[in-house]
Order: sequence, then structure tokens, then C-alpha cells
Amino acid sequence: MKVLRVIGAFAAALAIFMALPLFAQSAHSRLTDPTLLKRFDNLSRKLMCTCGCNMPLRNCNHTGHCNAWPQRDALDKLLLSGASDEDILKGFQHGFGTIADKAETFAMARTPDYGYMQVQFKNGFGSQIMSAPQSNYLGIFAFLGFVLSAGIAALFIRKKRKKTAVAETMQLLDDEHRAALLKKISAEET
Repeated sequence: MKVLRVIGAFAAALAIFMALPLFAQSAHSRLTDPTLLKRFDNLSRKLMCTCGCNMPLRNCNHTGHCNAWPQRDALDKLLLSGASDEDILKGFQHGFGTIADKAETFAMARTPDYGYMQVQFKNGFGSQIMSAPQSNYLGIFAFLGFVLSAGIAALFIRKKRKKTAVAETMQLLDDEHRAALLKKISAEET
């Protein structure tokens, strides 16, 4: 029973540990207002990074020169300016028009490093900016980890019970019974 408790506690801790990334906040925003952070998180799951990583904007973790940086910067500033979620998504997909040429919101896209993105902010990224339907791959991995842990625990318990049953059977066969059984087997063979 003690082993069962230890295995159960280990499986529960493993499931909790694996599920923690599901509740993590995005580290890619400079926003501090919890409501805006929640909106940033929601929108950055719906938008794809255009660097070629095929990841939602929220998950792209490339450092240095990556298209995600001006996209996130614009998303932060659009949220701060009070733009609605629908307007932001429509703007990323179909373009923000001439506002992208002069608004502070798109200042990073006008820098020499990201100047090529200015046209995309102006004319839109097209339908490829929208992410694929959201999958819960972290939740699936956490569930599979829990199932694997439970399976290993079940195998361990089964092996332990089988070992105990064999030991109990061996104890039933003391020297007297063993001698009698051997005598009976020998008599049957002849």
C-alpha cells in the first residue's frame, strides 16, 4: 500500500507539472494590464508568425531578427490604443491601409531591419496570417504522460502482486509437503 501511495503521489505531481505550461502567460508582451494581456494571449494564438516557423505568434520563440517582434509590437500598441479584436484580426489579414505608413503602432516595421514588413502591414498578410484551429497539444501530452505513468504504476503493482503470490505458494510447500508430492509424482511416473 505504501508503494501505491508513492506512485499515486508521483503520478499526480507529474500530471500537475506537465499541465503548468497550459496556464503560463505570454512572455512576449510588454503589456501590464491583465485584461489586455488576456486579449493579447487570445489574439496571438489566432495569428501566425510569418518567419516560417509555422507557429502561432504567441508560441514563436525565435530571438534576434524574427518577424514576430514587429507583429507583437504592433499587437501591443493596437491593444493599448483600444482597437477591437475583430478590427485587429481584420487589419492583420486585409491590411491597415495608409495608417501603417505613419502611425506609431507600426514604427518597428518601418525600421531598416523590418522595413520589408511595412508593405504587409499596409496591404495585409492575407489568410495565411490566421493560425490553424487551436490544438491543445500541451494538454494532450500531459494526458499521455499521466496515462503512461498510470500504466507503469499498474505494471509495477501487478509484478509485485505476482511475486507475492509466488512467495505465498512457495511457503505452502514446506519440506514435508514437497517430499510427499515428489513421492506421489515418482509413483505416477512408474
